[in-house]
Amino acid sequence: MDSPDLTEPEPSALTRSGLSVVIPAFNAQDWIGPTVTRIRDAFEKAQLDRAEIIVVDDGSSDGTLAAAERLAALHPRITVMSHPNAGRFITRREGVKAACYGRILFIDTRVWIDPGAIAFLDDQLTGHAERTIWNGHINVSKAGNIIARFGDAITSIGWRRYFRAPRLVSYGVADFDHYPKGTGLFSAETARILEAMAWFETVTHDLRNSSDDTLLIRHFAESERIWLSPDFSGTYFARSTFGQFVRHSYQRGRFFVDGFLRPGNRFFLPLIAFLVATPLLVVALIWQPLLWVGVGAVWLAGLMAALALRIDPRDALALWALSPVFALSYGAGIWRAVIHRALSR
Repeated sequence: MDSPDLTEPEPSALTRSGLSVVIPAFNAQDWIGPTVTRIRDAFEKAQLDRAEIIVVDDGSSDGTLAAAERLAALHPRITVMSHPNAGRFITRREGVKAACYGRILFIDTRVWIDPGAIAFLDDQLTGHAERTIWNGHINVSKAGNIIARFGDAITSIGWRRYFRAPRLVSYGVADFDHYPKGTGLFSAETARILEAMAWFETVTHDLRNSSDDTLLIRHFAESERIWLSPDFSGTYFARSTFGQFVRHSYQRGRFFVDGFLRPGNRFFLPLIAFLVATPLLVVALIWQPLLWVGVGAVWLAGLMAALALRIDPRDALALWALSPVFALSYGAGIWRAVIHRALSR
């Protein structure tokens, strides 16, 4: 009779390296509690002991810091930091510098991680050592929120290669612009993130308004593939008021310039075309008011195109209704960033 195998199983990847979750928080007093609760539930499902949560308050003007400190008083694995408002990149960087463990998980306060996401990540890192960098799959909570429907429609169209059939995939720098990406739910080794952040600070034009999604992840993709799966996922809760929508669209326009006004990506030439066409269009609409009819036709054609792409009709209608406001806000953000860049040289 064969003797039983008494060797201990190899520890999982996250058991060996540990996991530091970094949450940048700005005016998120109502979100920080539920977000942290779901992370702790995911820790428990993954049976992960070597883990911590680092909340970094970015100079919030509401009760975010107090709410985070109450959580830390109840749970020893939560650390709270705070500094004057400096933007998301610097806030995340401070959290990474304070991390105790060898792997970072970024998560934003409006993202609720799915219960099995960390267990899935651990299994992947353990069974596939080459799959080291993970971008989260984001589901959008859309019920009763036209702004969320608008955002989901844009995402579904822009990253159609993935969202028409979500599955386990990876992408590199060659196909980088065809897949969704974001640091709202993102994981990589701590040393790699620190290296990428140091590089990022040498190439960005404005740390406060930097695209720490696009540029940072593109840097990773230049040397290894980024992995994406519906099993490593979370649910995003979009802004819900008109004012929040306008401000967020404006900010995203500023981020877009930092991320894409660089040769070598599929949005560079369209961005140049936008900058050339905008003043010409404004002049033409002033001198030839009948051109507004053409603008209206293009607006309607956008709705028809979204429906033709089989976007949920409710999402397509939200896209159609909010696209003029988005175009103005986003375009203003683009121009603001371009002017700021030109003046700062």
